Amino acid sequence: MAGTDTAGQSWARRLIRDCWHHRTDVLLSLGSSLGGMAVMALVPLIPKLIIDDVIVRHDRALAPWATLMIVAAVVVYALTYVRRYYGGRLALDVQHNLRTRMYGSIARLDGRRQDELSTGQVVGRATSDLQLIQSLLFMTPMMIGNVLLFLVSLVVMLVLSPLLTVIALAVAPALWFVAKRSRARLYPATWYAQSQAAAVAGVVDGAVSGVRVVKGFGQEQQETGKLRDVGRKLFAGRLRTVRLNAVYNPALQAVPALGQVAMLALGGWMATRGEVTLGTFVAFSTYLAQLVGPVRMLAVVLTVGQQARAGVERVYELIDTDPVVEERPDAHELPADAPATVEFDAVTFGYGEAATAEPEPEPEPEYDAEAVGALATGVPERPAPGDTTAP
Repeated sequence: MAGTDTAGQSWARRLIRDCWHHRTDVLLSLGSSLGGMAVMALVPLIPKLIIDDVIVRHDRALAPWATLMIVAAVVVYALTYVRRYYGGRLALDVQHNLRTRMYGSIARLDGRRQDELSTGQVVGRATSDLQLIQSLLFMTPMMIGNVLLFLVSLVVMLVLSPLLTVIALAVAPALWFVAKRSRARLYPATWYAQSQAAAVAGVVDGAVSGVRVVKGFGQEQQETGKLRDVGRKLFAGRLRTVRLNAVYNPALQAVPALGQVAMLALGGWMATRGEVTLGTFVAFSTYLAQLVGPVRMLAVVLTVGQQARAGVERVYELIDTDPVVEERPDAHELPADAPATVEFDAVTFGYGEAATAEPEPEPEPEYDAEAVGALATGVPERPAPGDTTAP
């Protein structure tokens, strides 16, 4: 079905290349996301310094550090605004480009290929699948920034207290196991559900466009049965996806909370014994609270990412569809102001086997005709239903 050079590439690489066509949006959204998360990763150190140096030891003044916290909050707000604006514009631009390429791919197909396409599949890929892609692209800059936030926070936590960091990261293997399981099961379930949604649209389109035939031959019950069958399959597919999300999403969100509870218990005990300062304990608590958001975002991205992967592959499958009848390599493109004229010069019609048999049959009359636009003169009429051109 797909015959282009890009058909064999991975869906992620092709999607990244499509995003790179909008370099300004990509750079601004990623840059603002990374900058904002870097500032957020350093903010918890300010309360630590205020508690340890200003309140406890009285070695520093409070005003500069309070002012620095206000400035950091303003910077984070500004960078978040830039990230959301340009990230949203990037997602919408890529969605629009993919939709336009889908239309161009369908328009260049010959009649045979267009007949092979299901209306429901085309509508489903142009609506729900592209919406999933738009959602994934919108969240991608935030997720990349969250990765930076996690890495910087991890380094700072290791410097402050390696023991508390190890306790906080003890839940990482459990997170990896749950994420791997969800990826293996969510992707095929989502693909099936989306294909069934397209099948429902196809059945509805066929019944509506052929309503005269359906009513004329009394096929209302049959069409209702078709819709009922595909509707049940769609319900089962969506219910399976919901069931899987209900299993894995709470697990991805609950596992980090267990690590947070263990860290708070151990950190509080160490703070009461003087092994860590009160400011260090507060900084650790702040870092763990900040990391809850990225972990939840990871759970959402893992879910939406598997759904978007199915949508991306379905969209590219349609874009890569090649026509059976292609233009000649030496064909010339007509100018934009050229009249849409088709000429028939000495055209004959006959059946191949009968035309070569002996004795030669009398050939059909030759036709000379010219068709301009939608108006044709001298062209024999197309046979009506029931007519035949056979001898």
